[in-house]
This record gives sequence, structure tokens and C-alpha cells, in this order.
Amino acid sequence: MLGKRFILLLLFVSTLSAGETHLWIFLESDPSSTPVQLTPRAVERLRQRGSANTLGSSSVSESQLAQLRAAGYKIRHASRFLNAVSVVIENDVQLSSLQNFSFVKSTSPVGRAPRERNEETFQANLLERGSSMSYGASAGQNEMLNIPQIHSLGYDGSGVMIGVFDTGFLTDHPVFEGIDIEAQYDFIDHEVDASGLGHEHGINVLSALGGHYPGELIGPAYKATFLLARTEDDYSESREEEDNWVAAMEWADSLGVDIISSSLNYFQDFDDPNEDYPLSALDGQTTITARAANIAADRGILVVNSAGNEGSSPSSIWPPADSPHVLSVGAISPQGEISYFSGRGPTYDGRIKPDVVAQGSLVYMASGVNGFIRGNGTSFSTPLIAGLSALLLQAQPHLTPDSIISLFQNHGDRSSAPDNSYGWGIPDLTSLFSKLKTGNSKNCLVYPNPGHAGEIRMILSESVPELPDQATLYDIWGREIATLSMTQESGSVIKISIPSSLNLANQLIIISVETDIRCYSGKFILLR
Repeated sequence: MLGKRFILLLLFVSTLSAGETHLWIFLESDPSSTPVQLTPRAVERLRQRGSANTLGSSSVSESQLAQLRAAGYKIRHASRFLNAVSVVIENDVQLSSLQNFSFVKSTSPVGRAPRERNEETFQANLLERGSSMSYGASAGQNEMLNIPQIHSLGYDGSGVMIGVFDTGFLTDHPVFEGIDIEAQYDFIDHEVDASGLGHEHGINVLSALGGHYPGELIGPAYKATFLLARTEDDYSESREEEDNWVAAMEWADSLGVDIISSSLNYFQDFDDPNEDYPLSALDGQTTITARAANIAADRGILVVNSAGNEGSSPSSIWPPADSPHVLSVGAISPQGEISYFSGRGPTYDGRIKPDVVAQGSLVYMASGVNGFIRGNGTSFSTPLIAGLSALLLQAQPHLTPDSIISLFQNHGDRSSAPDNSYGWGIPDLTSLFSKLKTGNSKNCLVYPNPGHAGEIRMILSESVPELPDQATLYDIWGREIATLSMTQESGSVIKISIPSSLNLANQLIIISVETDIRCYSGKFILLR
């Protein structure tokens, strides 16, 4: 079986004499692998929203890497999510020799991302800063998602870290003045400046998500913290972007990212048709990027991805947007009609996609260093939904990625009859913010955890002179379970009595206590 696999691979990559090729090598697990180093923020996100035994917590085996290097293989990236390495294969001998390594489980070509089709931009006038504190020409795309109403409650993305993967980011435009960029990296040229040569698309996307130029353009999450990753080379025919996307995901994970906004898709139309994925790979778990996105979701990271511009045929949703754990975004016109280019479902295994839609035609965005344009593409509806997701996570930081996707679906204007063009429709999340205050949410420790019906205590993150006499319990989907009386034992400790008469099932429960300026919340596992 092993020999057959490598014979087929030799045929698949065809002639290597025309130049080098890049290959994923998937490895057997190695018990000696060391735990990966995460920032405290990443550790907290994993604790609060991730799974206990998720993949990606250990580094790729140093012993296996050393053996590959000693044999002459040039390693591009080592992926702890996939327990794999991407390598440069220079000749047929290197390719066939892989079968001599007992720890090599399987191999797969590294794909590249083709340029998005049907994505157009229209130059707008170069405008001076507007005098009023308004959304200017970006009002319509924000109002479609009720962003101004949510902003009015005090939510702006503060405290949420968003990773943006794109072609590069030149942030000299006035819309980026004051933007909080925690870190950036160019995964193509391997440098810490992610401006890159093909930065126009990245400027468009980032401005729609987090730009702030009152009177002209305001993005939904203009106060979020950003990680910028250049993963896409707009000026080359490289076959590395899929590899770069996974490397960027692991980099962002280690820094504690909460949300990824990705307007990139990987499936077909490669230079070499042999590299195209088959239709059966549209199952949300086969392609490299879908697999990495699923692991990211398991680690508490919400991935928001464009549906792609391959519509209007069925099954034109391109990975990683086909994943059930990715919030995939289609495009509609300002009038609410599906855009002709927007990718459609179903997935190969019959699931409805996309999840939601937002304005993706005539989206108003920054261009260059002082201009503005309107553009068409699911690339541009995606950052609007990513920004709305950041506002939701700011308000309810306990929500897991799958919970957020469910909330978007349940609050879509087509939730009663979703389809494979609009998905669950245009989301209206305003009801999820109506009971929340304008101040920052604070995460708190709950004990005992796990707990039972009876007395539960929550330790606040700060001392509070006076609190209300009631606490609210929510389930993992954000639905209210009960409002209970509570006692403030000290400035930072409250006691809540959970009566057995509620007959609650075993589940994860969130406790929320609100003041005029704060929302204190904590989660615990209830066992009957």
C-alpha cells in the first residue's frame, strides 16, 4: 500500500525536471514532541472557548524534522495543527525516497490560491475628511447589519483580537490612523513588515473591517486589536499560499487571536490541473485549509471566510468556507439581492452553505494612501461579518466558534427557510446586545467547577462596592436559562443559589452579573 501511494504521487506531480515542487508530508505522532509555547492570552482563550484535548498543542517532532533535513529535504513550514511539514522536492529521487521514512504517514501536493474571479473595484473620488461624526459612504453596508445601533450601545471591538490574512497591508491611509496592530508578518518574504507588493486587496478588506475615518468610512470593529498576515502573493505563480495560510493560522493562534478574517479560497483552477481538488473534497474536512480551520475552531478561534466568487452554480463554495466550523459569508447587493458571483452550496456532503450574507456589491473601502473605492466580491462582505462577530464576542466573550455560527444562523432573516444562495440570510444580532451594558465585559472565576445545584460563587476580576441583587444564567447558545438572586459576600465575591427545582441538565452554564458600566461573567460545568 505504501509503495502504491508513492507511485501514484510520482504520476500526480508529473515532471519535476521543469522545476521544484512543494509537498505536504504528514507525520506519525511522536510522544517525545514538546508542548508549544503560547502567550497568556492564547492560553486563556483556549481555556475559555477551546476543547481540552485539541490538536495543535504540541510541536512537530524535532527528531523527525532532523532526519528529513539530514536527508537533504528543505523544510518550508512545520505545522503543529496538521502534524505535518511542507517541503521543497527538487527531483524524483527525493520524492521516491520518502517511502524510506517509517514516520511518514502520507503526502499531498501544496496548493496555491488562484486570484479571485469576478472581483471588481470602481474608483471613487478622492475625498476630504467629512466634518460630521458619521459613517459617510459606508453607512449602507453597516446599516444592513445594524452596526450603528450596536455601536450606540458602546461596542466597538475593544479587547477582541482579529487576524486578517490577505495580500499585504499598507496602512498609510488616514482610515488606519490609530489602528491597534499587535503584530504583523509576511509569510511570503519572511519579514515582520506585512505591507507587501500586492497590498491593495488587503487595504480594502482591512478598512471595511476596522477602518475609522469619521464622516467617510467606519468599520464595525474599529477598536479591535489586529494581527496582519501576508499569505497571498498577488504577483507570482507560486504554489505556496495554502501552506502560508496554515502557517499564519498557527502564528495567530500562538498570539491569542480570537477571530480570523480570511477572504481567500483554495480549491481549483491551479496552473497544473492535477493539483485541483476533486468535488468530493468539498466536505469541510478534506482540504488542507478546511482541516486547519477545524482545528482552529476547536482551539476557540472563530474563522470567518469568504464563500468565494465562483457562483452561481451549485457547490461553488470553496474551502475553507465549506467547513461546518467556519462562518462562511456570501455577497448581496445593497438592495438585498444575491450577487451573481457569490458562491453557492450545497457542500459535497449535502450541508447548506453559505451561513450568512452581507453587502458584497459596491462595498465602500479605502484605496492606496488617500483614496476610496467601491468593490464587488465576497472578499468584501466577509470583513463586515467578521467585524460584527467581534462586537458579539466583545459582548459575550464566553461564546465558542460553533455557538457564534449558530447565533448568526438563528438570527438570520431567512432562518426559517435557509437555502444554498443566501444561507440563513442577513443576520440581525441586536437582540443579543439589548441587555448588555456599554462598558467592557470582565471574565471571572467560578467555583466549584464542575458544580451542582446549590451554592456557586464567582470571584470578580476587581472589587466592586455595590452590585445588583440578581444574576442571569445563560446556556452555551446565549439563551437565558434563569434569573436568580445573589448575595455579595465581599467586594469581589458573590454567592448564587441554584435551586435543584430548575432540573437543569448537565451542561456548560454562563453566569452574568451586570452593573451600569460592566458585565461580569464566568462559566462552569453543571453536573446533576
